[in-house]
Amino acid sequence: MTKGGTLFYNARFYSMRKEGEFFDAILVEDGKIKEVLKTSGSDNSESGNEFSPREGGSFPDLVMDSPGRLLSKKELSQIHAKRVDLGGSFVFPGFIDTHTHSFTGGLYTLGIDLSEARSLKEVLELLSGADPVGGNILAWRFDESKIAEKRFPTREELDRIYPHTPVLVRRVDGHSCVVNTPALESIPIDRKEVSGNRGILTHRQNHKAIRWFHDSIDPVGIISAYRAAAQKGVERGLTTIHTMVGNGHGDPLHYTLLISRIEEFPVEFIVYPQITDVRKAVELGSLRVGGCVLADGSLGSHTAALTEPYADRLDTRGELYHADSFWESFFRKAHDAGLQSAVHAIGDAAIIQVLGILRRLQLERPADLRHQIIHNELVPHDWMLDWMAEAEISAVMQPAFDLLWGGDEGYYSKVLGRERALKCNRLASLIKRGVLVTGGSDWYITPLDPLLGIEAAVKMHNPDERLSPYQAVELYTCKASSLSFDEKRLGMVLPEYQADLVCLEEDPLYSAKIDSIKVTMTVKKGNIVYRNSTEGNSTLR
Repeated sequence: MTKGGTLFYNARFYSMRKEGEFFDAILVEDGKIKEVLKTSGSDNSESGNEFSPREGGSFPDLVMDSPGRLLSKKELSQIHAKRVDLGGSFVFPGFIDTHTHSFTGGLYTLGIDLSEARSLKEVLELLSGADPVGGNILAWRFDESKIAEKRFPTREELDRIYPHTPVLVRRVDGHSCVVNTPALESIPIDRKEVSGNRGILTHRQNHKAIRWFHDSIDPVGIISAYRAAAQKGVERGLTTIHTMVGNGHGDPLHYTLLISRIEEFPVEFIVYPQITDVRKAVELGSLRVGGCVLADGSLGSHTAALTEPYADRLDTRGELYHADSFWESFFRKAHDAGLQSAVHAIGDAAIIQVLGILRRLQLERPADLRHQIIHNELVPHDWMLDWMAEAEISAVMQPAFDLLWGGDEGYYSKVLGRERALKCNRLASLIKRGVLVTGGSDWYITPLDPLLGIEAAVKMHNPDERLSPYQAVELYTCKASSLSFDEKRLGMVLPEYQADLVCLEEDPLYSAKIDSIKVTMTVKKGNIVYRNSTEGNSTLR
């Protein structure tokens, strides 16, 4: 007879160790999974251990070949532990998002989300009702391609509604923004470099504007933003979030502040100091360095570095933000210090630049550091995929990018042409070559929602790059845990693994609309950190 701990039961627990492996109950003690259990018999009992899927949640019989202990329902009922009836949920390891800007995303939840605006009139109406954040008006997820006028609001239009309060409207990709006159007068930039008198800022001027806004937030506001991010995460089944912190200019405030409070959040933050000073990263005690350290910009702002001109702007190929010598020095120092490096590269020219240096370094001095290239949006040549596999580079991907911008009529086709658009977000091609591919949202750019990412990966516009539902779930569970060297601690439902769980109303492995599935409960280290108040099937006794 087992005593103590918590028994989670009446659910299908997918181990994510291998496809088809599941359990009927798990016993949790001291934040870890002590046992995984399988029950025999078919009649329902008072103990409630018989799995009864929710409506619409049927599944085929699967073969059990696992370390789980087989119990009768009577034996299960004799386990003396706190019992949590999951009401027929489908349970997976807690989701992991491997690339977010959680401070910015948390902060922006306090601002104005413009993603649903479809005209400049709607944009200005939303802005006029905004509450200041740190004394300023902030709006985000603006996408001029989605509104009727196909342009940014101008500085003058913003001045009319806010003549005295600084306003910053950030484009959905984060690589450009528009500001009003009070903001322009406050931001330390050269007025001559502003796009005419429209107030549009790109590249370095955009970064200066964002840095100015972020620097206006005090430590209390910083922690509040991370709390908002953590809460939003658990509501979508996340138990671990990789977050890029700092402003890229060496200021350790965000990193040290977050690390000092790291145990206070309902999720585990894996923290990336966004600096290129490797010595400082070592002094901070970090296991990694970089994050959204930019090799180039974005496709939406025509600043991603391409080998061929943009289809809609033949006068530009974007821009490499750093010389080869910069990356050579950065990667070598990180590699020699035993730190995992992470860098943003979107265009093929930028990917080739950083990949070539990382590959040469890894071939010279092999080490299991799992260096990351984040985004990898445009990969037109298969040899680039082969190089990534050869150098054991990790590909941190955002499947929702394709959902937003893929397809014959999508933004990729507009700026790259249809042929190159088919070579974006090559999930299946990377996986086939053995590259470690993980799923991230790049939140605030796309929603903090792993189920949306899973849906996108299954329904990629290019059929050759679609994943099976199981492969898509792997991106946010067992594959994601490997990125942070946590493959023996996180990402699976097995004995000795941390008891991080997400409970779903339907089975994403057999659902036609994965992104509509409700999260019914999120569990971190055996503790319930989120319960959907509209769901009545889960009971604690």
